[in-house]
Amino acid sequence: MTPWDISASIFSTLTGAAMCLLGIGCLWPMDRPHRTTHPRPRCQLRPIRWPAEWTCTPPEHPFTLTQAHRWMQLHRDHDCPRKHAAFTALVAAGRITPDSARHRRRP
Repeated sequence: MTPWDISASIFSTLTGAAMCLLGIGCLWPMDRPHRTTHPRPRCQLRPIRWPAEWTCTPPEHPFTLTQAHRWMQLHRDHDCPRKHAAFTALVAAGRITPDSARHRRRP
């Protein structure tokens, strides 16, 4: 037997085994009952509400808690009056505790 014959027979055997597994997988009965002991809760996706204005100027009125979170996320890369107002609102609500070891610099 030549090496070509040996490799061809190994390849044929593996291909036949793969085809058998594929046939068994396709023909296997799929009418198994689903587990209903712990149903998964469906994820509720909420639409993203983007701000109506894109500015760094100080706000005209104090932020609500939701607005303050959103503005902190949008202005996380820089310091501006709007981010400082959002930070102040979150500190007042008790959502953020300022780090006393850091020195805050105003622009």
